[in-house]
Amino acid sequence: MSRLIAKLAIDARSTIGEGPTWDAQGQRLIWSDNASGTIFEARSDGNGGWCTSRQWALNRVTGAAIPRTKGGLIVASGTEILILGEAGTVETFARIDADPSIVKLNDARCDPQGRLWTGTYAHDFRPGISTLYRIDPDGAVTTMLEQVGLSNGIDWSPDGQTFYYIDSFTAAVAAFDFDPRRDTISRRRNVIEVPASEGGLDGMTVDREGCLWLAIFGPGEVRRYSPCGELLMRIEASAPAVTSCCFGGADCGELFITSAALRIPDPVLPVIGWTAELADNAARAPGAGGVFVARPGVFGHRETPFAG
Repeated sequence: MSRLIAKLAIDARSTIGEGPTWDAQGQRLIWSDNASGTIFEARSDGNGGWCTSRQWALNRVTGAAIPRTKGGLIVASGTEILILGEAGTVETFARIDADPSIVKLNDARCDPQGRLWTGTYAHDFRPGISTLYRIDPDGAVTTMLEQVGLSNGIDWSPDGQTFYYIDSFTAAVAAFDFDPRRDTISRRRNVIEVPASEGGLDGMTVDREGCLWLAIFGPGEVRRYSPCGELLMRIEASAPAVTSCCFGGADCGELFITSAALRIPDPVLPVIGWTAELADNAARAPGAGGVFVARPGVFGHRETPFAG
């Protein structure tokens, strides 16, 4: 197993930096500060570094922002799916059937067919009351999983036959058979388990070789696992609260890692194996809330934009 150190690429100081995605067409990184509702864009500075090139202040809680084939971004926010125009215009595209005073949307990703998948978690972190949804290009909303605890990482195998999903409260990555023609997921099984003593599972991405990269909230690591669960690589960041990751850059060979700069809520501490002292120190860690980058020597795949 190899180890790498990720460097701080953008000192964003986001309260909850989340949902990084690479827009291959626009050659830009998109991510959000979920707490403030600010969406960020970053581009290469031409000298091997990265700089923030634009931001949109939605001033509302967000979960993720993903490029659209028709331009702009699709944004999971509260219990709504929004269209964010490049000029900052906002319109509602769809609504999920959920109470915004109880739950809110979190991580999101598009399947190979361009449909958006996103799930919720409870404001008070109550387990078992959240849901995973699929939003089609025509705005139709379908429930895919119920009795979810804290919906997080979402991705597919390179051949599109396997759907991977993280409910952080299960401390595991679940795999499902994925049938795009019938719009179904089936045969759930756990392929990777991370005990709370090692941290909490958050976001993830899958590389071209089919290996899974997991953001481990707590120790400040992104880990690479084979599809059968073998730990292959660790990438360390100076911020303990790493939240998610994606591949990007011109050759899709750079791994971007988002992080948070906040005092972790007490109900989450047992999930990630933290003490109150660790939670107090997380927001003050070097680079907390920033975007980190590493070149692990493997490559990601092009993210599918939303087809709606």
